[in-house]
Amino acid sequence: MSYAVPLPPADRRDLAPRWAREFAAGFGYWLAFLLVLEPGNILRSLPHGGLDWDQEVLRITAASLLGASVTPAILALAQRHPIEGPGRWRRAGLHLAAWVGLAAILIVASCVAAEWLLERERQPLAEAVADHLVLNGPLLVFCLAGLDGIAHAAHFFRRTQAPAAQTPALPYLSRVSVKTRGRMQVVELDQVDWIESQGNYLALHCGQEVHLIRETSRRLETQLDPQRFARIHRRTIVALDRVRGVRRLSGGDGVVRLRDGTELRLSRGFRAQLDGLFDVAKA
Repeated sequence: MSYAVPLPPADRRDLAPRWAREFAAGFGYWLAFLLVLEPGNILRSLPHGGLDWDQEVLRITAASLLGASVTPAILALAQRHPIEGPGRWRRAGLHLAAWVGLAAILIVASCVAAEWLLERERQPLAEAVADHLVLNGPLLVFCLAGLDGIAHAAHFFRRTQAPAAQTPALPYLSRVSVKTRGRMQVVELDQVDWIESQGNYLALHCGQEVHLIRETSRRLETQLDPQRFARIHRRTIVALDRVRGVRRLSGGDGVVRLRDGTELRLSRGFRAQLDGLFDVAKA
């Protein structure tokens, strides 16, 4: 005999597809927006109020469904192109264009739906679209902007809460094993002056000694303490406490001079993270 085990609340929630949850949330948002926007129409729709109650309910429900249909697009836009950080003004322009475009789509769709659903004296479709673009276009753009703002706030809240649920980060690497003359030995990373890519190997420069390990610089870099090591070139990582100074060259590149006199090439793309740590002289 088998028994059905009730799912915990989070699992029951996940049974509904994401788009369905977003559509339902959007329907509630647009319904609330319409009810707040048009209380006069609702009051007049009551018995003896002058408007057809059934027609008014149908109109508000259809408008809420139309608004809900574009809600997933707004939520996806806020998640993939948030208005923050570098390039935020370009992304703000993208959001504004999306609001205007979606508002126009909603107006055209609502005019077509009104032609089909509502039993009233109708005006030509082109005239109805033009009138609604002028009368309701700015209001719809404002409503879409508000929905976008709520989506941004929700993503921000989730990001601020996420670290508490994440697993603790692994400690940074402090030593590596190397093979020398057929024997394994341990090299402490605080003895490493700089690291150089050599094909499929990395050369760990420790004073006069050089140890080779079979590893990629990109993968090793993710395991190094960024307070102790920094990349200065696509092939070179340097120990920050071994740096004596940085000299700029024409064209944006530079030279990193170590305490033992070794000079290493500094690419312009990695110069910014060293400029604030060391005195920079220009050649």
